[in-house]
Amino acid sequence: MITSGKHIREGRQGWSTCQQLQQLLVLMLLCALLPATTSAAKAKTQMPKGKPVRDYVMTVNRATMVLVDSNVVVSLQMTAYQDVPHTQQIVLAPVLVDTITLREAEFPLVFLNSRSQQVYFNRVLRTEYPDAIAIHKKRGKNLDIDYLRSIKFEPWMENAVLKLRKQSCACRNRKDRGELLLATFDKEEVIPDIQLFPVYLVPPADNNVKIREEHGSAYLCFEVNKWDIKPDYMSNPTELMKIHNSVNMVRNDSDVTIRKMTIEGYASPEGPEDRNLMLSENRTEALKKYLQATQIAKNIRIEAVGKGENWEGFMAYLKKNAGIPQRDRMLSIADSNIPRDEKEQKMRRETPEGFAYVLREGFPSLRTTNYTVVYTVRPFTTEEAERVFETRPINLNLSEIYKLADKYAQNEERYYSIIRKAFMLYPNDSYINLTMSYLAIKKGEADEAAEYLQKVDASPQKTMNEGLVAYLRGDLDTAVKLVQEAQAKGVAEAAAQLEEFETLRKILATKK
Repeated sequence: MITSGKHIREGRQGWSTCQQLQQLLVLMLLCALLPATTSAAKAKTQMPKGKPVRDYVMTVNRATMVLVDSNVVVSLQMTAYQDVPHTQQIVLAPVLVDTITLREAEFPLVFLNSRSQQVYFNRVLRTEYPDAIAIHKKRGKNLDIDYLRSIKFEPWMENAVLKLRKQSCACRNRKDRGELLLATFDKEEVIPDIQLFPVYLVPPADNNVKIREEHGSAYLCFEVNKWDIKPDYMSNPTELMKIHNSVNMVRNDSDVTIRKMTIEGYASPEGPEDRNLMLSENRTEALKKYLQATQIAKNIRIEAVGKGENWEGFMAYLKKNAGIPQRDRMLSIADSNIPRDEKEQKMRRETPEGFAYVLREGFPSLRTTNYTVVYTVRPFTTEEAERVFETRPINLNLSEIYKLADKYAQNEERYYSIIRKAFMLYPNDSYINLTMSYLAIKKGEADEAAEYLQKVDASPQKTMNEGLVAYLRGDLDTAVKLVQEAQAKGVAEAAAQLEEFETLRKILATKK
């Protein structure tokens, strides 16, 4: 570990460019040769106000770079002396540089601002640089800067050096204002990983009646202008079997009770709208009577509704199929506010090729019957839930699944597989997304955890996990703040986590 301090003052007026370069090279060489405990003395005099910014004058009193929990953690303590012109910003950029391949990785920036530029940063630049540190450098005052940030470690970084690049910025036009070599890795020194304590919540017992639905679609064929069901006509045997299989799958489940069945029938948008509405109503009612009269839906209450022309399905079909002739014009007509019969006639006139295509290729799929079997499911013990979980997991509610998962709390692989399947069943549930964030944090996956947390309702547990995401992303200051907030709101694990963070700070302090 190289821990060194540097203090670069502006050269005397009148020096040549060559002399300035020689001075800078000598100073960089001396910095590389300084022992680890060396630190530069702070300047005792204030830089003159209004001094032009060339090589921005400041001191790095401490520079530490360590590998912690697969992250490169950088800790800097700096003092800025020179004032910042009111129209400019000084941008400090800690960066890892592989001097062989020239690969680079930049840490969050530090902006030193005049009063007006601080206002500008907060109003304009904050969203562009959310992780940056922005500080108002008061005129005539020295400014101490504590910096602690990290980035994800990559193998190429083993041979990298830590540099601090100084730039002045006016109207987003950056100019180089010097560079300092700060530290390299001590490959023999290994910092132990700290332990993370993510949390989750078990959903409360759900004693409500479990209502489930089995959905399907059938495409029955009818003779022109007729609505009687002919079970052997064209593809009807296959389509009626679809409905039969859906009902039987529910009826044969001894854990459920069928409450009702709903049928919604649609016609394709060709011909008069009122005739199509009448056809959809009569055909849906005919299907209802057919299902009740046969063994398919015997003794099941059926609600049948004719929905008329399927314009919503037609719009979706047009948007999905880019190869339809004259598609854009057809979309424009279909999406207009004119009466439906006028839409059809206009498409026939203005897009004859396209209309002939959809009449042949698309309209048959719009003459659909959507059906739903609504049923209730009885409650299960944990032992019964294990059987149901392997056959019909949708019959379980979340509290039953969590009880089953808790049975395998010591079997990480089995626990994860149960929770993962629960997430697939209930992808928008707050509890399951909090648990998924818990598992992602344990794997060290910050971005994955953050994605799950977006669907979690506000809670102290969410705050706790957000703090650990901040830590994994290298922002220890935010991590500590959020975990402290979670502790204040009663999260028991927060105390142990703060102890781990304090341990990390002490480890970094010993590397000064």
